[in-house]
Amino acid sequence: MGVVMMREQQPWLDVPFGEKDDAKAAGALWDWRAKRWYAPRPGMAELARWLPAHRDEAPPAEAASDEAASAPEPTPPDPVAVPPEVLLAEALRWLTEPNVLARLTRRRPPWRVLHAVPAGAGHGDLDHVLIGPPGVVTVTVERHPGRAVRVDGDRFTVDGEDVGHVPRARARAERAGRLLAAALGGDAGAAPPVIAALAVDAASVTPEPGGELPSGVLVTTPASLSRLVTALPAALDDREIDKLYAVARRLGTWTRDL
Repeated sequence: MGVVMMREQQPWLDVPFGEKDDAKAAGALWDWRAKRWYAPRPGMAELARWLPAHRDEAPPAEAASDEAASAPEPTPPDPVAVPPEVLLAEALRWLTEPNVLARLTRRRPPWRVLHAVPAGAGHGDLDHVLIGPPGVVTVTVERHPGRAVRVDGDRFTVDGEDVGHVPRARARAERAGRLLAAALGGDAGAAPPVIAALAVDAASVTPEPGGELPSGVLVTTPASLSRLVTALPAALDDREIDKLYAVARRLGTWTRDL
């Protein structure tokens, strides 16, 4: 039986239902977990019309018919319709795309990103798993739109109510470390550095005055996550990242019973 591999970061596409056959014929693939089409590799000109930036562009004026001109304005899309997990995946794209220096030195980007990683029965999914110089970052997206979030150690409150996100995120990261260590051979020294991250969709995310930061858990917004993880101290070299990524891509790594 072949090894089932999970998909790494690739460009998402905005494909209307009526255009799905055209997009598929042009090479688009369907991510059944995110329920969204994506390009199998960046830079595919035949799929450029469905990239999010292009979907927002207005059609040429001469293309608009009289009927379209007289039609009522469409209702703006519901901002909640696009899950924050998908928005975060877009924000994380630059981790895996080479910058100018990387192109000049012909060095590949050091980060690898996996999405919707199954953490085993009863453990839910890890929204994103980042693998790079600092080690492994397990990312959980929490949605509290319009709410005020305060953090003090393990206490994570939403409008004053503790919701327990921090201990759960830490437990998921610790389990991910055990699973990866087992896949790498089971030695105690094989366990990679693993840190949990909570990407919080909220009106505000602030530390409690006089409080403490959570131990082993980053709490931030989706927009700031990538900058925060790249500032972590390096612990792995390229060879170690490649080895870790090779086992992290295997579905069996995450679904074993531990």
